[in-house]
Amino acid sequence: MKSILAVVFTLLNILLFASAAATPPACEACDPNPNNNKCDITTSCIFTKPNGQLHCACRAGYKANAPNTDSGTHWRTLFAGQEYRVFVRPGVKCDTLCDEWWLGPQSCKEITVRPECS
Repeated sequence: MKSILAVVFTLLNILLFASAAATPPACEACDPNPNNNKCDITTSCIFTKPNGQLHCACRAGYKANAPNTDSGTHWRTLFAGQEYRVFVRPGVKCDTLCDEWWLGPQSCKEITVRPECS
């Protein structure tokens, strides 16, 4: 009986850890005050719509030097007219060109969209 309980608890711990690892971190906001926003010099703290959040935005055509699927480091939003724009956590550099940076509004499609960060 004791070994069955140990197996059950081990499986539950594995499942809990796996579900926590699969959840992307919260969309970290910045402070629009330049003295407090902690955005890297390669980004700007901007107000996104429709939900009105503040995020560090990369220059058009740029992303972070992280795997494209790392939506905790960089992501895109549903910000109308800025769907190509890549956003990052405060302190993260945007110094890597997107795969198809020359496409203007159609660039940076390789970066994951996070609707909850819009």
